[in-house]
Amino acid sequence: MQKENKDLDENLEKDVANEETTEKVKEESKKEEKSQDAKSQDVAEEKQEASDKNENPDKKKKRGLKKKDKKDQQIEELNDKYQRLFAEFQNFRSRSEKEKAAMFETGAKSIIEKILPIVDNFERGVAALSEEDLESPVGQGMNLIYKQLLSTLDEMGVTAIEAEGKEFDSDLHNAVMHEENDELGENIVSQELQKGYKYRDTVIRHSMVKVAN
Repeated sequence: MQKENKDLDENLEKDVANEETTEKVKEESKKEEKSQDAKSQDVAEEKQEASDKNENPDKKKKRGLKKKDKKDQQIEELNDKYQRLFAEFQNFRSRSEKEKAAMFETGAKSIIEKILPIVDNFERGVAALSEEDLESPVGQGMNLIYKQLLSTLDEMGVTAIEAEGKEFDSDLHNAVMHEENDELGENIVSQELQKGYKYRDTVIRHSMVKVAN
């Protein structure tokens, strides 16, 4: 009986020893795994640092852009919106200036067309006066008003179209009569029946002329 108890004690001691050995082996294994993981992490960090050093600057910029915070994104969006609005305003102002210029041109032409018949009447009236009448107060007043009208039109950019003695130009002249004239060349304006006028480079009224064939 004593022998059996002794054997049991020895077996228990062996089992305990085996368990302790197994635990030690497990602990050593865990330590080795941790050590290997740490080494792997160190190697990975070293590779990443090397990669960052050799990375293309453009890629770094792109990667930096991805990391922008919301405030930077909002600033960029607002700036882009401002630039678009500013460009639209510039286009609108340019269009408005062109429209104003076109309206002014149209208005000026309309007024000039209405003034020209008055100028014609003054011109005919002055031409019909005799030298004696021209010296009278009425004649002098009419002549003065006529010259003032011509001066004002000239300041506005209105000029008379040259016609008599010039070659006929359909862009400037309106031929209403033709005649045979040996003294003049072919297609030459022999007489101006009504003066034509231009406003800057635009014809307001064509000259009414007689043309020699």
